[in-house]
Amino acid sequence: MNSNGTEDLRVQKTITAIDQAFEELILTTDYEKITVAELARRTRINKKTFHVMAGSLLR
Repeated sequence: MNSNGTEDLRVQKTITAIDQAFEELILTTDYEKITVAELARRTRINKKTFHVMAGSLLR
């Protein structure tokens, strides 16, 4: 996930947290086994928030 720098600071921090959690997980877990639930748990965000963030960045 990449931010474009125009997002609210909270959004930028959430995106950064998701990126860091993914980078940590990819070192220890097969890509196919990484779940949204695990990323959300590690970043302490709701799964719905994760999907909103991911959806807004993919557009």
